[in-house]
Amino acid sequence: MKVLKNFRCKNTGKIMIAGEEFESADSRRIESLVKKGFVDADEPIPSTELTKKEIMALLDEQGTEYNPKAKKDELIKLLGGDNDVRGS
Repeated sequence: MKVLKNFRCKNTGKIMIAGEEFESADSRRIESLVKKGFVDADEPIPSTELTKKEIMALLDEQGTEYNPKAKKDELIKLLGGDNDVRGS
């Protein structure tokens, strides 16, 4: 995915420059960077690939209330009602 704004990668310590390509296998980290406007997601992250804990963290970031005992499918619906997690 393309870097939109310069930032230092928490995982590698590398300074990422706007225009470079950023790669990570950490879907939660990618989603965070997309939401903050640092990178542009080429493709949406399928929410089915996220763990229940990751989905709950995204809901917390959105300020969405949920039952922590809810099933993963129920939490996915709260993310936006589709099967993708998209950056704004």
